[in-house]
Amino acid sequence: MILNKYQTYTEIENRGYSSTARVQNEDESIFFVKWLKGIKKNSQQSKILNDKLRQLKKAIHPSLPQIIEYDWDESQNAYCIVFENKNAQTLEEKIRDLRPVYFLKGIEQIIGCLQQLQQKHRISHGDLTPANILVDDSNDFYLIDFGISDIANTLSQEQELEVFAREFAAPEKWNREIPKGFAHQSDIFSIGKVIEWYFESKGIEEHNSIAELVSNCCRQTPSERPNYNSLIESISKVNSEISFDNQNIVHIAFSDYSSSELIDELNNEYIGEESFLPIFDVSPKTGGNVLLDINTKSFSIHCLWIIEEQKLLIRNYSHKTENEDKYSRVQRFGQKLGLPVVFKTDCYLNEKFNLTPVLQKIQKAKQHEGSYKSGKREISKELQFFKDLLNQELKVIEKNSLKLRFSSFDKKGNYGISFKIQENEKYSPNGFIFNHIDKATPPNPEEFEYIISETADKKQMKDPMRFSGIAFDFNTKERILKFKDCERLDFDKIPKNGYIFQNTNKQEEEKKRQLEAIRKVEFNEVQNRDLIHYLFNPTDLQSKNLGIYELEKVYQTDEKGNDFVYSYNQQQAIINAIHREPLTVIQGPPGTGKTTVITEIVFQILEKNSDAKILITSQTNDAVDNVLDNLLEKEIPIVRLSGVRKPKENLRKHTLDRKIEGWKEEVKKKAKANWKPQKDKFKKQLEKQNILLLPIFEILSSNKKWKIKKQQIEKQLERISQFRNLINSLNYESEFISSLESKANINLTEYFQKQQIYKDWLAAISSLDENSSINQKLIDSIRVIGATTNHIASKKYAKYNFDFDYVIMDESGKATTAEALIPLVLGNKAVLVGDHRQLRPMLTSNRDVEKWLRAEHKKEAEDLEWDDYFNRPSLFEQIITRIDDDFKSQLDECRRSSKEQVLLTSKCFYEQCGDEPIQPVDRPQEKEHNLDLKVDSSIIFLNTGNSYKSDEVNKSTRNKESAKLIPEMLRQLDSFDKVKNYNIGVITGYTAQLKEIRNNIRRQLYNKKFKNIDIHNRLAVSVVDKFQGLEKDIIIFDLARSRQNTLGFLANANRINVALSRQKRLLIIIGNYDWLLQAEAPKSSIKDDNGKVALQEYLREIKKEWIVNSIEQIF
Repeated sequence: MILNKYQTYTEIENRGYSSTARVQNEDESIFFVKWLKGIKKNSQQSKILNDKLRQLKKAIHPSLPQIIEYDWDESQNAYCIVFENKNAQTLEEKIRDLRPVYFLKGIEQIIGCLQQLQQKHRISHGDLTPANILVDDSNDFYLIDFGISDIANTLSQEQELEVFAREFAAPEKWNREIPKGFAHQSDIFSIGKVIEWYFESKGIEEHNSIAELVSNCCRQTPSERPNYNSLIESISKVNSEISFDNQNIVHIAFSDYSSSELIDELNNEYIGEESFLPIFDVSPKTGGNVLLDINTKSFSIHCLWIIEEQKLLIRNYSHKTENEDKYSRVQRFGQKLGLPVVFKTDCYLNEKFNLTPVLQKIQKAKQHEGSYKSGKREISKELQFFKDLLNQELKVIEKNSLKLRFSSFDKKGNYGISFKIQENEKYSPNGFIFNHIDKATPPNPEEFEYIISETADKKQMKDPMRFSGIAFDFNTKERILKFKDCERLDFDKIPKNGYIFQNTNKQEEEKKRQLEAIRKVEFNEVQNRDLIHYLFNPTDLQSKNLGIYELEKVYQTDEKGNDFVYSYNQQQAIINAIHREPLTVIQGPPGTGKTTVITEIVFQILEKNSDAKILITSQTNDAVDNVLDNLLEKEIPIVRLSGVRKPKENLRKHTLDRKIEGWKEEVKKKAKANWKPQKDKFKKQLEKQNILLLPIFEILSSNKKWKIKKQQIEKQLERISQFRNLINSLNYESEFISSLESKANINLTEYFQKQQIYKDWLAAISSLDENSSINQKLIDSIRVIGATTNHIASKKYAKYNFDFDYVIMDESGKATTAEALIPLVLGNKAVLVGDHRQLRPMLTSNRDVEKWLRAEHKKEAEDLEWDDYFNRPSLFEQIITRIDDDFKSQLDECRRSSKEQVLLTSKCFYEQCGDEPIQPVDRPQEKEHNLDLKVDSSIIFLNTGNSYKSDEVNKSTRNKESAKLIPEMLRQLDSFDKVKNYNIGVITGYTAQLKEIRNNIRRQLYNKKFKNIDIHNRLAVSVVDKFQGLEKDIIIFDLARSRQNTLGFLANANRINVALSRQKRLLIIIGNYDWLLQAEAPKSSIKDDNGKVALQEYLREIKKEWIVNSIEQIF
């Protein structure tokens, strides 16, 4: 079996550097395969080959068979490339039946292909011969082996292999005395040779224009050969002016009255007038015959080409003025035939010229264009929305950034600082400062950089100090703003008073990266155009039965070191990711082991192809770090690309700058180890010659300046009488070494020249930094790279070749289409992992942009609050709800939470949407909360009763009564010793309630010592969206809303799902139980058969013994 999935369909043919054959897969689909000789498995050359083939796969053209896949083939012990098979023969085989007019039209196709790929990808063919040109039954020409010979020539480890056919190769390819030109100029020479070969083989006497064309193409000096544009013009001119077969007579007939004037115009016969070649507009619709419209100078003609009779039937015609719109359409979308023909009503059968291949070729191009445009329309519609949104965001980023004036500052250790902020209406108000602090607060904090300057005028700022840090506290009375965990703080550069600005370059750059990804999609500057098409048109993916039901080998182990046992669904997710192309999606509900599955996918990919290049990406740093952590345990080489925020401690040595430092140290260590024997050997020779010279030798070998060496050598020479006269030659170091060499009769000059090379090498290695070209080699050598979706497109990586075989994107459901495209345009295949039953991506966090969105799209906002999302599905959700079931899988075993939590989440948020049930996995008792509570459950509902009504604050809900309960609940939890090792999260859905809870915690708890809870590091208080993707041992969820008109956002199943699935051990819900069960939901909400939303279904399922009316009934 070839690549374990193909069998040979034809015999394998050997030629120079390669072998070829046609193969078939289990579905009996035929493919063309080429094996490259001379490149060894897992060699450095094999890695380069994979990178080059990844580039080559980008090359898309109708005349270029697509690369399907490439990998090492054990059956032939060579690298194997699988191409799309064209039902065609080589030009060598087809030459007998190929008429000159069709040959030249085909050569035009080949030149067009070569030109586009040279201009767009800087790729040339390198071995253009009749054996590498295919011709199908429609006389369409195709190029195979594009760029392969150059790759083989560059990389082959068996230099005796011949990698091009010398008969057709440009002389500069094999004769070093001829100056090299551009690579594509060698292809132009080969085109000339192919044309010459065709006419000689056919025995057709070359016309002068053909001979001239060949002569120009085959000039010895590459720069003297024509370029592609002039070559196409020359061939087109030859084809339209020369009739190689005397006359190409096309038989025409009329359904109604014939017209001699019309026939004359078809034949371009205008007495005394300028010529007008007919324009042909062929219908893309297929059938037994070909429909087309023709424009002449005066007529608009509707025709039918009858294939069997080889006849053009004119069904009707009219003067162009009678239907000017149709005439204009044909002029716009039609084309000239490009070959000389004569239209006649009477002709013999053997005189008829068959237009079928020409018309079918035009028809095929129209069909391809139509299909492409249809798919492109879907893409364009989605992309235009995000282009408008991103441009709107860019307009307001600067306006909504932090701007403050300070009168003094205090240093707080090496990594902290506080500023005394002056009140000024020109700058950010208190509310804005608190909002900024909230964005920087865990969980999921945003990263910010700040600028400190003496002046507020950015144009006058000269090298202002920039630092990153976390704004964490603002005292409104003393007006002190505090920062912690700061980096790049230079206290000497901070003015006594001045200004603090949020550096918006990062936010602006993030938006621009998304716009750039959109532009790449629009202009097809992507790694795999098919992947992009399927992202927006997933229903086009055709399902195939893989017939693989379990993994042959597992690479991850459990806590006891045994092979990890994957569920059936987990195995299918991994198998799909490896074998289905170019796109698979994995739905991972909370706690179902997404990170574990992603890690196994990486191992399986690298086992299948150790040269594969993989990008691990996500919106958040934590998700990326979790996967990379697992890979490091198995010693998989990785690079972590990071921005303002550093990755986890154990991953920092794997950042690009630390990697290059590690590589430099390793190279220097090896260099020193290699130099030491050389030095020791020379010292022994010197010791035999004159041991008194050893101290002088050591001084000369040191890195000290000559001035210091000179003083030390003078002292040594004073002690050695036979060398004392050398003091006079101490003017220059080289002069002294030369004099000492003559005196001591030992070759010191050669030794110190070698030492200087050694020292220069160490200095060169030390000087390498992140901007060095060596980093590209480092990037190429490492197969797994981790970066957030946005950071992978950072400008500092623009010089690197970031093309990936696989892009694995975690938390895909949180990314907007524009954010997701940033890494996806770099990938050949994609594995999207996410959960569309959780929060949809937030389109904007800016009020001005939100208002613009609602006005622009006329979104009804009656039932929506500012805290809710503009209701637009992620790219992940659009795909998973439309793609064939074979390309998607759902993880269905939860290890994170207790049994009752898993079953409730499954029933209320997944099963009712048609998803598979989530099964709880038995877990040891130490994984439970193990707190001595009065309620024997991992879910507790604290009912606040119906006596209090929540209120509205800036369109956000606030409930003072429920907020008061939080500090007391934390005090009670603190009484348990086990809580010392637990992380606690307090969640609410409303910003107004969040402020109320935080104020209560500050007032009641911050000045009191806790015995077990670390409120600074193990307690997170925030809104729901900040908790997506996170987990805590204990979650307290304050529903807040009570006795208002409707449930509001509480009716949003996705949001409630996130809030109720973050806990690992204990969930405490606070709310007005009876009101929540009976409250009306907004009309747009998804309801069950009883008219209830997911939250109400969840509350109904809670057992009565889990419901309490006071904190005392819990603790």
